[in-house]
Amino acid sequence: MRKKIMAAITEHVAAEYPKEACGLVVQIGRAQEYVPCTNASDNPTEHFFIPPEDKRAAEKLGAILMVVHSHPDVPQLIPSEMDRVQCDYSGVEWGIMSWPDGDFCTISPRGDRELVGRQWVLGYADCWTLIMDYYRQEHGITLNNWSVDYEWWLDGKESRYDDNWQDEGFVEVDLADMRKGDMIMMRVQSPVTNHAAIYLGDNLMLHHNSGNLSTRVPYGDYWRNRTVRVVRRKELLDA
Repeated sequence: MRKKIMAAITEHVAAEYPKEACGLVVQIGRAQEYVPCTNASDNPTEHFFIPPEDKRAAEKLGAILMVVHSHPDVPQLIPSEMDRVQCDYSGVEWGIMSWPDGDFCTISPRGDRELVGRQWVLGYADCWTLIMDYYRQEHGITLNNWSVDYEWWLDGKESRYDDNWQDEGFVEVDLADMRKGDMIMMRVQSPVTNHAAIYLGDNLMLHHNSGNLSTRVPYGDYWRNRTVRVVRRKELLDA
């Protein structure tokens, strides 16, 4: 990292303390510059959120090379799983500075993540993002991202699965005809369908349950009793 950019990052991080600072490193012609952004998070001492208008303004200047933010008052600078997952989705490097220590580290997108053993990060590493990654990695099928970072299913006012599965190119199949690659849609402690898994065959399913690691488990009575429907992508109907 060039000294000029590091100095600009340090100045911004110090000025925003005790809030998390955030900004973007942008390639402008032959030069690289640090562009400070507004932290629009509702809890800016714990999280950061770069407003879309700040990102668009930076993109008008040039290509975004790095997302930067700070970790205030941490005993040791260690990127969180949230940092790593958001870095994966951003597709660019991330830089993190601790403050007031002033340590700095970078992380890079990890590419295709393993489907089993993922930590739970609502909105970024949850049951729907696992479904998306499975179909992309195993079948080259891209699904829209319906994950959000709040528990939308609690009051029953949103129904993100029931409202969107058909538009995502799925058709319902009989439970008795279920085969590898089908998506099992379930209702778990919720008034609406709020969970999904991939059937792997041999009575096993792949899923990412709230607060747990993604895993393969038997498709037993607990999950069968909570199943709303089984669906299959149109491309796989005759596979």
